[in-house]
Amino acid sequence: MNNTERLLYGAAVEGNVPSMLRLLEEDRLALHRVVSGCFKETPLHVAAMLGHVEFVKEILTRNPEMARELDSRRSSPLHLAAAKGHIEVVKLLLLTNPEISLSQDWEGRSPAHLAVIKGHIQVIKKLVQVKPEAARVKIRSESMLHLCVRHYQDEALQWLVEMMGDDHEFMNSKDDHGSTVLHLAAAYRQVEIVKLLLTESRVELNAVNHHGFTALDTALAQGCGTGEDVKIQELLKGGGAVQATQIALSRRVGSIIVKSSDEPPEENSRRRRKKTRKKDWLEQKRAAIMVVASLIASIAFQAVLDPPIMNMQKGETIPKATFYFLLLNGASFNASIFVILLMISGLPWMGTLFMWLLMVLMWIALITILLAYRCAEHITLQPIGIRENHITTGYLWHISISILLIGHIVRLAQKIRRWIKRRKSDSSPSRDPDILI
Repeated sequence: MNNTERLLYGAAVEGNVPSMLRLLEEDRLALHRVVSGCFKETPLHVAAMLGHVEFVKEILTRNPEMARELDSRRSSPLHLAAAKGHIEVVKLLLLTNPEISLSQDWEGRSPAHLAVIKGHIQVIKKLVQVKPEAARVKIRSESMLHLCVRHYQDEALQWLVEMMGDDHEFMNSKDDHGSTVLHLAAAYRQVEIVKLLLTESRVELNAVNHHGFTALDTALAQGCGTGEDVKIQELLKGGGAVQATQIALSRRVGSIIVKSSDEPPEENSRRRRKKTRKKDWLEQKRAAIMVVASLIASIAFQAVLDPPIMNMQKGETIPKATFYFLLLNGASFNASIFVILLMISGLPWMGTLFMWLLMVLMWIALITILLAYRCAEHITLQPIGIRENHITTGYLWHISISILLIGHIVRLAQKIRRWIKRRKSDSSPSRDPDILI
């Protein structure tokens, strides 16, 4: 650095305009040499940082390009003036080159960021009014609203909300963690900021960050250690904020409703009627099966307590009829008890297939109790010689059961055939009519 440059920097520190003018009369290229030299910080940086308005004006008049120069920290003169809150210097620099307001230093901070951190409201207003894009410049994905919360600048945030409140993207911008300014305000216990944001209709109350938290989740995670925690939680709940779990539940319910509403009204109504009929059928079958099973179990139990036994001498073997009676009666009793146990177990099996299983068990119970009755009839009537009625009744029951059993087998075969046909039609590839032409 030569003597002229050293004197020029000294004049910048003092803000001595006459001294600078004398130096420039002696060497008109002094300002240009400073810019092209190895010393990064220009006299304009020094004057802007110290707020020497007239000195800054003279330099910008003679070398306006110096406003774009960056120091060793990649800060422009506007960065330094904004950080110090020198509003008049800021105005001069913006008048010379408004684009400088979008530049960022080596830490990613713009002049507006520095003004927010320091709380210089007038500087923020001027920067955003001249260049609205300056408000949207982010630092490590954080917006100016995030900075306001982190540095407790309520007044700056209030002005930004009033100025940029119609910008939905700006009001709901997220940081690297997916957190909005409302998340951050809840985490930093900023009651007044939360209250302000809740009055803005464009603020998303229930945005979910990368951790799966809404603003209310963040507030609740703070606990109730302070009055601010309780106040923020009450404000969020009163404003309509919910937890992420409630959002997930409402979405599942909504998807079901949308899926149902996509169907034509007639089809939807038909499906509801079909489900209602099916439910009524299941309930009727369930009630009937429960009554019949209880009745058969009672009959079988009573038959064991007072069984029909032939007159037997001591040492004689049990007749086959008595043996079969006890066997069939036991089978009927066990089948009925098993049905009752399944009915009262509370397991979620009450579908059509399960009801068919219960009905098969009831068929077993009914047939076995009928056969047990025939054995008891044989045991009771044979000693007195009555057989004709017994034989006739047996044939009638055999015929009746055979007809019902054949009918159910035919019905089951038809259902299986329809099911196989439906599966084949579903698995076969659909043909495009345009290909067939």
